[in-house]
Amino acid sequence: MKLSCGLQESRPSPPRAISVAALLVAAVLAFCCLRRLEFSSISYHPSRPSPEVGIWELRNAQSQTGIICDVTHYRYNICFVNGLTLLDPASLTFFLLPPHHHSATTSGDGADSTRGNSSAPFTQKLRTYPRKWEHQIMAKITELTVTTGTPRNASCDVVHDEAALVFSSGGYTGNLYHEFNDGMIPLFVTSRLLAGRSAVLVISEFRRWWGSKYAAVLRHHSRHPPIKLDDVTSTHCFRGGAVVGIVSHGDMTINPALMPNGETMLSFRAFLDESYRAGENRVAELGSESVRPVLVMVVRNGSRSVTNQAEVTALADRIGFLVKTFTPTRNTDLYEAYRVINASHAMMGVHGAGLTHFMFLRPESVLVQVIPLGTDWVAETCFGRPAREMGLKYVPYQIDVEESSLVERYDRNDPVLKDPDSVVRQGWMNTKNVYLKNQTVTLDTARLSRYLKFAYRKARRFMAKSDRRGGSYVEKLYLRKLS
Repeated sequence: MKLSCGLQESRPSPPRAISVAALLVAAVLAFCCLRRLEFSSISYHPSRPSPEVGIWELRNAQSQTGIICDVTHYRYNICFVNGLTLLDPASLTFFLLPPHHHSATTSGDGADSTRGNSSAPFTQKLRTYPRKWEHQIMAKITELTVTTGTPRNASCDVVHDEAALVFSSGGYTGNLYHEFNDGMIPLFVTSRLLAGRSAVLVISEFRRWWGSKYAAVLRHHSRHPPIKLDDVTSTHCFRGGAVVGIVSHGDMTINPALMPNGETMLSFRAFLDESYRAGENRVAELGSESVRPVLVMVVRNGSRSVTNQAEVTALADRIGFLVKTFTPTRNTDLYEAYRVINASHAMMGVHGAGLTHFMFLRPESVLVQVIPLGTDWVAETCFGRPAREMGLKYVPYQIDVEESSLVERYDRNDPVLKDPDSVVRQGWMNTKNVYLKNQTVTLDTARLSRYLKFAYRKARRFMAKSDRRGGSYVEKLYLRKLS
């Protein structure tokens, strides 16, 4: 089921932070210490760890090579393959090879006399897209296998010194919100578990347009071209092991308590800044176009569009903004979007996937989200809370009933208008079909004026600060937060 901005039909139960954190911390330690260890046996961590004893088992596992998996999380499955790893493209399997296997290109039948026959090999199947609860969408994601079993052909056609970082770019890709929520943010979170070591990205459901769209970000994750799992025919071996799956902390969020160095959404914003090479010259050049703060007006067509958009744009101009209208599509060039938005001081738009471009705003700039009827909680979850986590000045404009097109379709005493919360509580489909798909807004410019004047004052203040600071402000703020 596709949802407007990546939310499940019913909210997930709170993640088991203690057990998952313990698992990931232990896995990271095992993974990072890989090259220093002398391996004498193959071991694995059970795929369903007990919260009470899992951390102790994992501590013991750190001294051995093996596979560590967590398939208990609500959102994702993940496996760490700690040792020389062979990718067999025919079976879509990642094999943990024995410690004495020669990774140079060889031929052979895969026989392995070092393992013995004392126990059956460990095997775990998983799909590397972090929306486990959506069974229909997960069925379209390639199923992979990690195992300590023996491959039929143990020769390595291509050998990499780095680890493989394996994930899917399928699912709801095509919707910008999901591309970040289910892709770019979890990829950033998981890449931090490599403790700065380089990786080779191995991607299933790879689309050429998606690869072009996110080329700058992918290059910043890895200096190597990604391996397109759907097209690969050669056997690849990874001396650095493999991380199969990516970690999601929730909707548009990063939990610093679960990160190796306390990274946050602000850290992710700094990573985007580095990916698109924002620097002193670019910000200064674009910021010099006007002495007025720049407001990027995100324009929607169809559902949740603003019927009096021209009036709203004129109002913002009269208040003092230099308004730049922005109508994103699936094919919008992210570099150009970043170039404009990163140099602006404020953004405004109705709740929807296009508002995900707020990720390119600099900390302390302003985000004005227009919230249609019945979308309070989804607007807060998708953009309100994340905006505050990224250090933005968040201004929610919740429309009145009279500003909604639904007044023309429903009686004034209908719960759709009178008590939207009661309608939303009946299930996600009500939110989707009533409030998201079949509503437009006509904004009350007199009422909106108060909000835009407030946003203008905040934007002017930020403009003055950023001009005094100069340089890549987000990088400086990020470093200050970590110090």
